Amino acid sequence: MRVERRQLEYFLAVVDHGGFTAAAAALHVAQPSLSHSIKGLERELGAELFHRLPRSVRLTSAGSALIDFARRALREMETGRAAVREVTGLMAGRLDLVTLPTLALDPLARVIGRFRARHPRVRVRLNQPESEDDVRAAVRTGEAELGLADAVPRPVDDLESIPVGEQELVITMPPGSTPPPGGRMTVEELLTREVVTGFEGTLVRDLLRAEAERRGTEPNVVVEVGHRESALHLVVAGAGCAVLPRPLARLAELEGAVLCSVDPVLNRRIDLFRRPGKLSPAAQAFLEMLA
Repeated sequence: MRVERRQLEYFLAVVDHGGFTAAAAALHVAQPSLSHSIKGLERELGAELFHRLPRSVRLTSAGSALIDFARRALREMETGRAAVREVTGLMAGRLDLVTLPTLALDPLARVIGRFRARHPRVRVRLNQPESEDDVRAAVRTGEAELGLADAVPRPVDDLESIPVGEQELVITMPPGSTPPPGGRMTVEELLTREVVTGFEGTLVRDLLRAEAERRGTEPNVVVEVGHRESALHLVVAGAGCAVLPRPLARLAELEGAVLCSVDPVLNRRIDLFRRPGKLSPAAQAFLEMLA
């Protein structure tokens, strides 16, 4: 069986962009050329990959089964090409990263800046899903080589995790709020405040729920948000207080929000996730800067 790299790239473009027309536009190729390549791939595999509908396409079961393989195959090809470039002294290509949005601000932004200064010919692509599970899934499937998310209490069987640091979580209160004595607020006091936080399953929401259960009470959640950055703007608008990583909370402070530490201090631990095996030269260089 002969499957070409271009065919896999075209197949994934249709998957990612939801149709042949959008995929062709994103790849800057003619749609007939893209369609012909996909049909060739289907002939080679002996199965249809898409249901062609009047205004859209839908994956067949065979197409769904191919997605992870295609991403891993392209990743391995890129790693092999990068290894050759490394031998010849050329650091080029692309580095694919995935991270929770709050970690893009810190620590990733400064490391990406240093990395780009040292390796200006490497293009960096940064994806920012909201879910920690989505971060690990992107690394697992090969969509990204390296991923940053909150540490997990137990090892993830098919991924390696490397501790890369901690962030203090601080209470961020609306402008005009009276700071608590000593600039610190106990968990008991926090649980009585009106809180803006994420949905069930997010880091801060789970921490608040666990602390409330220990005390036989419930957190006073007044606004639930799907994106953590939204909590920053809601706090500034006076909707309630939020527990945010200090780098993000500092942005709210510039808009007049009042910050205070949790008593006792509350930290989030950050891990880098990667698949076992050899990394591309670009990913290895980035990892060394991050560690």
